[in-house]
Amino acid sequence: MTKVALVVDDSSVARHVLRKVLSEHGVAAVPAASAEEALDYLKHHRPNVVFMDHLMPGMDGFEALEAIKANPATATIPVMMYTSQDGELYVGQARALGAFGVLPKDLKPTEVTHVLRALRLIPDERSEETGSQSPKSDAASVIENQRVRALLQELFYQQHAALRDEIREGYERVAANTAQQPVLQQAGRSGRATRFVLAGLVAIFFVSTVVLWSLLSSADRSLAEERLRSVQLGERIVELEARTAAAGPTQDASDRDRAISNAWEQAIAFSGQYAFGTIALDDIRAEQLIRLVDYLNDGELSGTVEIDVHVGQFCMNRDAEGQWVLAPSAALALECERQGWDIVEAEALGARRSIQFANVESTIERAGNIGLEIRSAGAVQPAVPYPVLTEALTAGEWNEIARLNHYVALRLLL
Repeated sequence: MTKVALVVDDSSVARHVLRKVLSEHGVAAVPAASAEEALDYLKHHRPNVVFMDHLMPGMDGFEALEAIKANPATATIPVMMYTSQDGELYVGQARALGAFGVLPKDLKPTEVTHVLRALRLIPDERSEETGSQSPKSDAASVIENQRVRALLQELFYQQHAALRDEIREGYERVAANTAQQPVLQQAGRSGRATRFVLAGLVAIFFVSTVVLWSLLSSADRSLAEERLRSVQLGERIVELEARTAAAGPTQDASDRDRAISNAWEQAIAFSGQYAFGTIALDDIRAEQLIRLVDYLNDGELSGTVEIDVHVGQFCMNRDAEGQWVLAPSAALALECERQGWDIVEAEALGARRSIQFANVESTIERAGNIGLEIRSAGAVQPAVPYPVLTEALTAGEWNEIARLNHYVALRLLL
């Protein structure tokens, strides 16, 4: 039976674009130019999903959504809202009224595809490809799981060693810059400088442990270098496993190894720092999360993706418009108008999401095959300890540490 989607939008262009995307998946689109027209249609028809624009003349999308969910005959029809507005407030309102999710106004085909898959309106290509294969025996499954875990463990060790060395070099560089300040050469303050450096060396081991599980990138490593190293590690693991296997790998095993390498590369790309004043869980990380889950499904892996967002305590001043901005690097840290955020503010900053990310999160949670846990750690768990405020410490030196603590950590629990 053909699946039907009701597309509600006062823009004929927007209706046409969405209708074209849906038709590519074999889903018939019924257009409605207003919320009132949509409600009239729903009196006699029951589509599989409703795509509802937010801002329309007359009754808006929220009012129409509320009417749909208040009617027992239509309450169970999933409604996808899409809007040009941004912010957690809109997403929260849409979900509170019963929306299945929220999409940005400039819909992308991949976003619609994930929604349709989450609603089980189109088959998952990965399921179709593997559905005709005969089930594996319990013994074969155990052997394969052991092989997969060995691959993951090897990747953990290699990634940990490389990142640990890079973080040690970066942290020692920060400590060396601080040690060059004239005031630290005075006898009365040399003790504090020594304690700071020792604390840094201890923190290196803590940070390397965090990196092992969260795949945190250091401040000096570019994204291109990070991805290249990830690809190389993944390729090397496949080569090592192929050489040590008793028999040559089957095509299925090779495909699964490739999926694992791709998933790990995507996890590394997802983890890392984000810029001051930006949302950590933005549209870019939404796309990365989609690819990561796709790779996990390709490898037939099950488990949980854990994401922690950490907030750095930056040295800040207010600009002419009253907004908090980074203090000049050469300014003294003691003269900053503010050192970071309080507990509630930091946690709120770490919990922010773009609309696209919130929608991806919702579709993954509803699909149910991969668990997703997202937490805002705020600023209470810095990976690198902040230096002691002295009369010689600059805002740039303080903010270098804050940047290291302003990051997203992703863990794969497989």
